[in-house]
Amino acid sequence: MAYNFSPRVLVVGLGSSGLAAAHLAASDGSEVWVTDLRPESELAAELAALAGNFRAFLGGHPENCLDGVGLVIVSPGVPADAPLLQSARERGIEINTEIEFAWFHRPQAELVAVTGSNGKSTVTELTARMLVEAGRSTVAGGNLGTPASRLVLDGGWESWVLEVSSFQAELLTAMAPKAAVFLNLSQDHLERHPDLDSYFAAKQRLFAFQSDVDTAVLNADDPMVAETRTAANKRTFSTSESADAFLDGDELVLDDAPMMRSSGMRLSGIHNVGNALAAALAAAALGAPPAAMAATLNTFDGLEHRHRTVHIQDGVNWVDDSKATNVGATLAALRGYPDRSLHLILGGQAKGQDFDMLAGEVRRAVTRLYVIGEDGPAIAQTLSGSAPTESCCTLAEAVRRARGHAASGECVLLAPACASFDQFANYGERGDCFTELARQEVTPCP
Repeated sequence: MAYNFSPRVLVVGLGSSGLAAAHLAASDGSEVWVTDLRPESELAAELAALAGNFRAFLGGHPENCLDGVGLVIVSPGVPADAPLLQSARERGIEINTEIEFAWFHRPQAELVAVTGSNGKSTVTELTARMLVEAGRSTVAGGNLGTPASRLVLDGGWESWVLEVSSFQAELLTAMAPKAAVFLNLSQDHLERHPDLDSYFAAKQRLFAFQSDVDTAVLNADDPMVAETRTAANKRTFSTSESADAFLDGDELVLDDAPMMRSSGMRLSGIHNVGNALAAALAAAALGAPPAAMAATLNTFDGLEHRHRTVHIQDGVNWVDDSKATNVGATLAALRGYPDRSLHLILGGQAKGQDFDMLAGEVRRAVTRLYVIGEDGPAIAQTLSGSAPTESCCTLAEAVRRARGHAASGECVLLAPACASFDQFANYGERGDCFTELARQEVTPCP
């Protein structure tokens, strides 16, 4: 599918993906306008990165920023119903997400696109590494880190694996992945999507333009995901029943043939077994052999802030799962632990989620609960009676108290089920702080 060149392009949002899209549009020869709600005083670095023939509308989105524009490119942080986009539709202006704008430049390159509430980054990286192990020149990016437009600009690859959030999927108009992966669905981003059905519909958009020569990798253990509508060839994975890729005792089975033992994986937790099976199916859709999948799983120990052991002292494991920013991710983490073995740190900004869903697993696996942050008190009230609970103002206080209670053979797990922005710049800063706190008695962290 050819890219429809537009003489004037408007990029909405000057985060990393917006900046990359602006540079890609400029490389096409388009006149590029940019707009951001933030004022110029907060955008010095972004404007310096643009340095060139760009016109900027800052501190808001005035109506005249659409004048003469043939294409609007939307960053993930911009809601689909934003007034500016409504005005663009009324004018008949085409709207693309940044990730699809990039795809229009390389539609013939084989694409794996990964979505779901939890595990997207891990599966994106795993799939890319499996393809590299199989001898394919492959890059990974999208919501994971490097924007898709930057990958196009850099070039030098034959296939790509992109993490796609619901924000990036909901406005797709044509993007057809060779393999699209839907890992799971749980409450998340309900501050942006009005309800779970709308969130589900946004993610299903990733499969809307596939054909019967493409592959849809779906979680058989998640009923909503398993029923995803697509014209693609459906391939399922499961950790509890027979499927195209499934767990049989300790054996990972792919297309009825043993691939490797789960005990040989560097990643831990039953949720990561599911991630491994999904990645194997996605890599297989692009021709990777099982040997490349097993070799990758034997060596890959995970991404930062995604259920990684960061410290062991006096028999206590300290695990950073700061990327667990919703209830579903925390629930998946808890299911991998023995009864009454955890000291769990929860809290931050709850994003309108229902924490009742955690009660059963907290009651089973958690010996003591520590709540932090803006919505900590409400979480403590919801989970009262599930485990002894301590209300802590800060992460530092929670770590100090957990250190005083945790015994040999137990684990202190940071899996907050919340956004971090009440106390930290992002989940990475929160995880880094937890790691530093775990490794020393006194730190300057908040």
